[in-house]
Amino acid sequence: MAKKKRKTPGINGSSSADIAFMLLIFFLITTSMDTDKGLKRRLPPLAPKQQKDQPVEIRDRNIMRLLVNRADEIVISKQNQVIPVSLDKLKDVAVEFILNPNDDPNLPEKEVREIPGLGMQRVVIPGYAISLKSEIETSYQMFVSVQNELIRAYNEAWDTYAKQKFGKGFNDLTVSQQKSVTEAYPMHISEMPLSNLEKKK
Repeated sequence: MAKKKRKTPGINGSSSADIAFMLLIFFLITTSMDTDKGLKRRLPPLAPKQQKDQPVEIRDRNIMRLLVNRADEIVISKQNQVIPVSLDKLKDVAVEFILNPNDDPNLPEKEVREIPGLGMQRVVIPGYAISLKSEIETSYQMFVSVQNELIRAYNEAWDTYAKQKFGKGFNDLTVSQQKSVTEAYPMHISEMPLSNLEKKK
């Protein structure tokens, strides 16, 4: 008597699409994707078309000119002098420039002006600035690192001033108190990331 061939049972594929869909959702939820990180900056409002640009003169003592060359070296250019500064010292140099605690004649001028919530205060003039220039060949990482140090400098300067006036750190202040501190020492960073600088001789 001949043996009957057994038929192989077919695989039920009706649920394959559901399984694949569930796996897709699982990997989408659990996978972390790299995202580009930028620098927080508030751009100035657009000037009216009728308004003509007027040249703004800033005294040399009121501006810190930071230059980052193609070798990722940081220098401060001041009165025909080039002063090298390391990245780990940049924050402290910037804090001293922003606050000018000892009324140094080589650092920004001070004036007495009305600060909302604090009254008349003797602070650095609002026309000071930190100018940052870099060569095209400057590495992106160094440019971002310098930016981060400048942000840290402002945070430390605001924290120092907040403790002097309110007896607590900047992050512990109310929104209006924080506005008073930033009004006293506004953030002025001028960026020119793609300028061609002269090579160091």
